[in-house]
Amino acid sequence: MKRDAVFAVPATIAPAWLVCATALPACLMPPASVVQRSQAATASQSEPAKNIGDVPAPAKPTGILISDGTVPTVMNLHPGGGWFVFNDHTAGAVMTPANTGDFAAALQNGAIHTMGKGFAEWGGGIGFNFQGAEALTPIDASAFTGISFKAWGSTPIHIGLATKATMPEFNECKKCYDHFAADVVDLTDKPKIYTFTWAQLKPAGWGSPKPVFDSKTIVGLNFTSKGAIPWDFTIDDLVFTK
Repeated sequence: MKRDAVFAVPATIAPAWLVCATALPACLMPPASVVQRSQAATASQSEPAKNIGDVPAPAKPTGILISDGTVPTVMNLHPGGGWFVFNDHTAGAVMTPANTGDFAAALQNGAIHTMGKGFAEWGGGIGFNFQGAEALTPIDASAFTGISFKAWGSTPIHIGLATKATMPEFNECKKCYDHFAADVVDLTDKPKIYTFTWAQLKPAGWGSPKPVFDSKTIVGLNFTSKGAIPWDFTIDDLVFTK
């Protein structure tokens, strides 16, 4: 598989628009609907190259705080991965922040704000790799029971947690990107705390082989629109839970 400066995605499921908003080496999408449609149209896909971030002893977070909206990098991991922006690249659509390089503009009063409209394929959003950039690097979060964060806004949020079992770089999945997911559908303009245990984050079920969650191999986390609809939400105080 050819690797370049966008997503680590097999060529058979990577149309021209399916890239991050800037040249970030390792994003965690595409979303389920895109993968299912692409794989249905393709009899086979090339085997992904082995990921150099597949380390035998993943790093463990040194604290519960993942992001407090003050810096565009993941906290309590050394080095911490970075936040990125991504979308389906519909012509004329707009989002804030406009690209990963402008992510600092999304940090408002210690929180991370994103909005977008006009996307027609699957939408967009923000996300991060827990660790790694040139290659995805899993971390060991087995000391924790899940994640928690504050959120507010006017639209739903789709949450997707990637692990080695859902990313093609690790040669464990044949139908990949069936991340461990949940939806937040009750946002208001008042901050509210949302907590999800690892057990509450479920794959859609179309991945092959069916992904089995392992908290010792988590890779990254996405916060996206729930389909091709406008989005407007803010994330703050993202932490691991015990």
